Amino acid sequence: MAALALALAFAFGNLYKFSFFSPEVRISALDVVVFVLTLLALPLNFKRYRYLILPIGVFFTLGLVSLILALPVYGWQAIFVGSLYLARWVVYSLFFASIIQLIKSSKIAPLLYSLGLITAILSLGQYFVFPDVRALTVAEWDPHYFRVVGTWLDPGFTGIILVFTLILLVDNPLGWVVVYPALALTYSRSSYLAFLVSMAYLAWKRKGWRFFVKILLLFTLTLTLLPRAPDGEGVKLERTNSIQARIDSWTTAWKIFTQHPILGVGFNTYRYAQGASLKSHAGAGTDSSLLFVAATTGILGLLAYLWYLKRLFYLLALLVHSIFLNSLFYPAVMVWIALLLSVPGFRPGPWPQKPSLSRRG
Repeated sequence: MAALALALAFAFGNLYKFSFFSPEVRISALDVVVFVLTLLALPLNFKRYRYLILPIGVFFTLGLVSLILALPVYGWQAIFVGSLYLARWVVYSLFFASIIQLIKSSKIAPLLYSLGLITAILSLGQYFVFPDVRALTVAEWDPHYFRVVGTWLDPGFTGIILVFTLILLVDNPLGWVVVYPALALTYSRSSYLAFLVSMAYLAWKRKGWRFFVKILLLFTLTLTLLPRAPDGEGVKLERTNSIQARIDSWTTAWKIFTQHPILGVGFNTYRYAQGASLKSHAGAGTDSSLLFVAATTGILGLLAYLWYLKRLFYLLALLVHSIFLNSLFYPAVMVWIALLLSVPGFRPGPWPQKPSLSRRG
């Protein structure tokens, strides 16, 4: 039942979000399911997962201190909103321990495959049925045209989920027939780069360089054959407006960090620090996960978060992707990480082991 609820919420994505206490706080179906499942799994076996619980606790403490220190600057409303984001991060970070207690270990790997394939199928369906989603600008989403955005309504975040899926399906060419075209049609350069880096690393560690040469040939052919809508700016891989916007985002985050280097401006009061529109879906963050951490929790929070990431360094693709998008804090990505952590026999390391389908003894 827990696996079904998680799959349905994941498939629903960002198609509907409702405000929680404040217009700045929007809750998705996935948020609700993760919160409820974590509550159902209490009490968690903290001692068993101390290797991850400890860095999570340190980062939470520093985030909380940064919020308290930001109270005189931004007021109670901003601190309340920031505390909700911090609480959500903690719940998602602890979710892996909940999964182990609620979902049979033999079902976790199939669930991962299912989430990836569902994302790909729904994304392709969106591309062919609703290729023009510019009408969603009314709801403060970006005006994408003839690009895969999926149910997450964002090509970049949908793209990284598809990259994760391709890694899992690396020995299953039939699965690639569905997932790879969906990734290609995102036109997301950060997802493309994450894909190439992860395939290069996989070739180095497991598959051999002939495998990577084949990947490069496939990718080159893909770029040649990709359809280009004549009036679609987003499908132009040479586009520069998004590059400049990303540089501006990085510059703003770095400036905020240098002004508040020790504990930042408070997690997550970033939207108030940069004066962003409260209606924007991206107003609460910046286009780099680590810069976001540095700006909101300072050097102390960044060091604590890097300690946490050290335990998760197997997802090289995610780390590359997070340079260009705030993907380390994206709910769907955090759920994927939680599921990987709960795979039987998994141990944090330099590369994700292929999920085992065996039952935990």
